[in-house]
Amino acid sequence: MTLDKATREAIAQAVRKATVEIQEVYQEQWLTGEQLCEAVPMFTKEWLHRYGQTLPRECVRVTTPDGVMHKTGWCYPKMKIQRMLAEGEFRGLQMRRNEVGSRR
Repeated sequence: MTLDKATREAIAQAVRKATVEIQEVYQEQWLTGEQLCEAVPMFTKEWLHRYGQTLPRECVRVTTPDGVMHKTGWCYPKMKIQRMLAEGEFRGLQMRRNEVGSRR
Protein backbone atom coordinates (compact mmCIF):
# COMPACT_ATOMS: atom_id res chain seq x y z
CA MET A 1 0.00 0.00 0.00
CA THR A 2 1.33 3.44 -0.91
CA LEU A 3 0.17 6.71 0.54
CA ASP A 4 -0.05 9.95 -1.36
CA LYS A 5 2.07 12.89 -0.24
CA ALA A 6 -0.79 14.74 1.51
CA THR A 7 -1.71 11.65 3.54
CA ARG A 8 1.93 11.05 4.56
CA GLU A 9 2.25 14.69 5.65
CA ALA A 10 -1.02 14.51 7.61
CA ILE A 11 0.15 11.36 9.41
CA ALA A 12 3.56 12.91 10.18
CA GLN A 13 1.87 16.06 11.54
CA ALA A 14 -0.46 13.98 13.74
CA VAL A 15 2.51 12.02 15.12
CA ARG A 16 4.43 15.26 15.83
CA LYS A 17 1.43 16.76 17.60
CA ALA A 18 0.89 13.62 19.71
CA THR A 19 4.59 13.49 20.64
CA VAL A 20 4.60 17.13 21.75
CA GLU A 21 1.44 16.55 23.79
CA ILE A 22 2.93 13.51 25.52
CA GLN A 23 6.12 15.39 26.37
CA GLU A 24 4.66 18.76 27.28
CA VAL A 25 1.52 17.61 29.09
CA TYR A 26 2.00 14.16 30.51
CA GLN A 27 5.80 14.09 30.98
CA GLU A 28 6.54 17.79 31.50
CA GLN A 29 9.14 18.70 34.10
CA TRP A 30 8.41 21.91 35.99
CA LEU A 31 11.54 23.70 37.17
CA THR A 32 12.27 26.58 39.50
CA GLY A 33 14.16 29.49 37.99
CA GLU A 34 17.42 28.19 39.47
CA GLN A 35 16.83 24.72 38.05
CA LEU A 36 15.98 26.18 34.64
CA CYS A 37 19.27 28.11 34.64
CA GLU A 38 21.11 24.84 35.32
CA ALA A 39 19.18 22.88 32.67
CA VAL A 40 19.35 25.62 30.00
CA PRO A 41 22.52 27.63 30.76
CA MET A 42 21.69 30.39 28.28
CA PHE A 43 19.21 31.64 30.90
CA THR A 44 20.75 33.30 33.94
CA LYS A 45 19.13 34.42 37.17
CA GLU A 46 19.52 38.04 36.05
CA TRP A 47 17.93 37.30 32.66
CA LEU A 48 14.98 35.54 34.32
CA HIS A 49 14.56 38.45 36.70
CA ARG A 50 14.43 40.92 33.81
CA TYR A 51 12.69 38.91 31.10
CA GLY A 52 11.20 35.80 32.72
CA GLN A 53 7.70 36.98 31.85
CA THR A 54 8.49 36.31 28.18
CA LEU A 55 8.81 32.57 28.91
CA PRO A 56 5.95 30.19 29.58
CA ARG A 57 5.65 29.88 33.36
CA GLU A 58 3.16 29.27 36.14
CA CYS A 59 2.64 30.53 39.67
CA VAL A 60 -0.11 29.12 41.88
CA ARG A 61 -2.11 31.66 43.88
CA VAL A 62 -4.55 30.80 46.66
CA THR A 63 -6.72 33.34 48.46
CA THR A 64 -7.92 32.28 51.90
CA PRO A 65 -11.43 33.14 53.15
CA ASP A 66 -9.99 36.09 55.10
CA GLY A 67 -8.70 37.59 51.84
CA VAL A 68 -5.01 36.80 52.26
CA MET A 69 -3.30 35.67 49.08
CA HIS A 70 -0.54 33.07 49.16
CA LYS A 71 1.50 32.18 46.11
CA THR A 72 4.29 29.90 45.00
CA GLY A 73 7.38 30.97 43.12
CA TRP A 74 7.45 30.78 39.34
CA CYS A 75 7.96 27.39 37.70
CA TYR A 76 8.99 26.89 34.08
CA PRO A 77 8.08 23.96 31.76
CA LYS A 78 11.46 22.53 30.74
CA MET A 79 10.38 20.46 27.72
CA LYS A 80 8.18 23.18 26.26
CA ILE A 81 10.96 25.76 26.58
CA GLN A 82 13.49 23.38 24.99
CA ARG A 83 11.11 22.76 22.07
CA MET A 84 10.51 26.47 21.65
CA LEU A 85 14.28 27.07 21.60
CA ALA A 86 14.81 24.31 19.02
CA GLU A 87 12.08 25.78 16.81
CA GLY A 88 13.52 29.30 17.07
CA GLU A 89 10.48 30.79 18.81
CA PHE A 90 12.61 33.02 21.03
CA ARG A 91 14.62 34.63 18.24
CA GLY A 92 13.94 38.32 18.06
CA LEU A 93 11.77 38.42 21.19
CA GLN A 94 10.14 41.77 21.73
CA MET A 95 8.46 42.82 24.92
CA ARG A 96 5.23 44.73 24.84
CA ARG A 97 5.25 48.05 26.65
CA ASN A 98 3.14 46.75 29.56
CA GLU A 99 5.55 43.81 30.12
CA VAL A 100 8.58 45.96 30.90
CA GLY A 101 9.23 45.70 34.61
CA SER A 102 6.06 43.63 35.11
CA ARG A 103 6.24 40.85 37.66
CA ARG A 104 2.69 39.60 36.99
